[in-house]
Amino acid sequence: MSLHCNPLIYLNMGGEMLYVLQQRLKAQKINTRKTTTVMDEITAALVHPKILSTIFNDAPISSLSWMRSTLENIALCSIMRLDADSMNKLFDLMMMMVKYQLSVATGPREVVLLTMNHVDSFRNMVTRSGTHERIAVVHEMIIKKYGKLTYDEIWQARNECLDLLCGINVRVSILLKLGLQNEDTTFNNHPRNYNEKFESKRDELGAIKLVDTPQAHRVGSFQLLGDRVTFLGKNIYTMNFTFVISKPQQLMPTKSRDKLFVKDKGTKAELGMLAMQLGTEDTSSSTRTFSLDLFDDIDVKTDDDTEKSDPKDPAANQNNENNDKINTNDDYKNKLENICSDFLTTEDKIDNKLNLLQLLDEAN
Repeated sequence: MSLHCNPLIYLNMGGEMLYVLQQRLKAQKINTRKTTTVMDEITAALVHPKILSTIFNDAPISSLSWMRSTLENIALCSIMRLDADSMNKLFDLMMMMVKYQLSVATGPREVVLLTMNHVDSFRNMVTRSGTHERIAVVHEMIIKKYGKLTYDEIWQARNECLDLLCGINVRVSILLKLGLQNEDTTFNNHPRNYNEKFESKRDELGAIKLVDTPQAHRVGSFQLLGDRVTFLGKNIYTMNFTFVISKPQQLMPTKSRDKLFVKDKGTKAELGMLAMQLGTEDTSSSTRTFSLDLFDDIDVKTDDDTEKSDPKDPAANQNNENNDKINTNDDYKNKLENICSDFLTTEDKIDNKLNLLQLLDEAN
């Protein structure tokens, strides 16, 4: 049993959550001030010292329910609201994206690099200098934790993460359109510009610590602002895959891609990504909040989606949706108060550059 899985699940799923939220805010043309506030608040909560000290402790892998609860509470530390169905779809998408990335990773070094790609994205999304400093320390924590592990130990942690996600099998539109996923939810690993070929080199590298990697095998940089080389862990919703997949002609045939676009009703032609409604006024607060709704026929597709609503009765669906929003928003307001007291009791400013590594040592 590996004791090093939790940072991989937490940081990578957290990064995917930020990608989704950033894209939806941009697609709905929410003003810069509110977009910045949302991304700053959620990212600050994501890298808060209190939770990172728990995540980076050597411990067995946490359950998906615990991880979901933690990330859901973090998502609520902003002026944005998500109803229960939206949260379900969001986490299905997050889990499938991380499952895809870990499944097609070609070796332990790439597993760490794709995690660093997510952490790099944290830095690019926020404006607060204090949060930037925390993110730099998160990078140090990754190096400290995984640098001392052998290739085999990192690979074992990756395999246990996949075991945790093995029961998550949903179709994701953007993966289907790019030919990276099949209709049966399995993945395609197209040739690309990064390949460690770890399985064939396992006898040579398996017992070597990551920090002791021979120069000939050092693909991708672990420096704070280095080139990770691999595209895994980057924002898939904004990438041009003709530049990262070496044989783009092997993507899904044009006819199949066109059918998927028709199935998505032509919406969100740029990305086909997460339909939602933003800009709902919260009359109980002086701060305007955003309501995020994920429609069933966009991006995350499950076999029982059609059973959840009757398209022939739009009035009933609208009433049920409104009732659900009222109930879930009350629940989320209570959760928000709790999570703010848990994660945001300390000032966002880091006096004298808070050392999370020292905090981690004290926790141990």
